[in-house]
Amino acid sequence: MSTREQLGRSPADPSARLTDRIIDVATTLFLGVGYEKTSIETIVAKAGVSKRAFYARFGSKADLFAGVVIRLAEFHFPCMDAIASSTGPVERQLERVAAEILRITGKPEAIALDRIVTAEVGRFPELGRILIDFAASRTMGAVCKILDQAVARGEIGPLDTRFAAQYFLQATVAGPRRMIVLGLEDNRVTGKKLETLRRAIRLFLDGARGTPHGARHASRRPPSRS
Repeated sequence: MSTREQLGRSPADPSARLTDRIIDVATTLFLGVGYEKTSIETIVAKAGVSKRAFYARFGSKADLFAGVVIRLAEFHFPCMDAIASSTGPVERQLERVAAEILRITGKPEAIALDRIVTAEVGRFPELGRILIDFAASRTMGAVCKILDQAVARGEIGPLDTRFAAQYFLQATVAGPRRMIVLGLEDNRVTGKKLETLRRAIRLFLDGARGTPHGARHASRRPPSRS
């Protein structure tokens, strides 16, 4: 049974409760001491389970790490799905989803997870793929849905919405998130950060609409004096 199938079982199921306990212990250990220093022996000892019970649920430590990432994604990201399903101007939807991504990824556990992967992906390259497959794909899906709806309404495009979503996330989220992970900024979404986010979204949408940046606002500029 896959990790995702294990997590989808009813909490009333004794086997599911045991899976939850293993993931709870692993989450604490991974975020506390890192991936490499967390051994399966320590996990099963602290969870009070046998290795047989562990391997009946997870094929490896990497598989367990995937379970931790899925758990965090399932807990934090449903609100983004709601934003993507809401109605309103595309600019407002993109602002809401980007601000929510920054809020989620600025949480201490998300920062710790990012730092673990950054520090250990050289030795354990599978960690990067796990993070992309089970966490980043949720954010990508939400942005793609918003852009698909905007294309259908004729607000932007037509365009390759998957490529556009990747570009959007790089332009609006990746930079600020990196500064937080490096400890150069705190995780508060301040008014200044929101204004910078809005400027990035306007620039992105100008490109998505095929509008030269600033052309829509040219009438606001005072006439030049000769």
